[in-house]
Amino acid sequence: MNRLAQMLAELRFEHYAELKSEIDEEFKEYPKFLSILHHIKGLRCANPCQLGGGNPQCKIRLCAQSKRLKGCWQCQARSECTLLDRLRGIHPNLDYHLDLIEEMGPGNWFEKRKEHYRWQVKAEQAHVDEPQRSHGL
Repeated sequence: MNRLAQMLAELRFEHYAELKSEIDEEFKEYPKFLSILHHIKGLRCANPCQLGGGNPQCKIRLCAQSKRLKGCWQCQARSECTLLDRLRGIHPNLDYHLDLIEEMGPGNWFEKRKEHYRWQVKAEQAHVDEPQRSHGL
């Protein structure tokens, strides 16, 4: 995102968009595009939830805290958890990653992780490559 924003600024693309908007209405929305790009750049959390990152009122965080868990990987009911459904929609390997974290610990799982976001995973691989999990621990 930073690279794209930098390239657009270096090209002074806002001037091109202004000129182009005279014949193409879509370019009138260029300032909105820049605003969205800026917001996308800000989506990264500086810290994980455990270290105070993210939304302090997150229902998932509050649930883990109420159960005195460090994270969802410690919850035996995580595979049926409806609070995680929204995340599963954009993180197709979420359950696999939580299983890895449970098995290997939060500091050791990263090297064995799979793609994190849906757009990193080919549609046909999203569920085919997911290993079978045992949920009856």
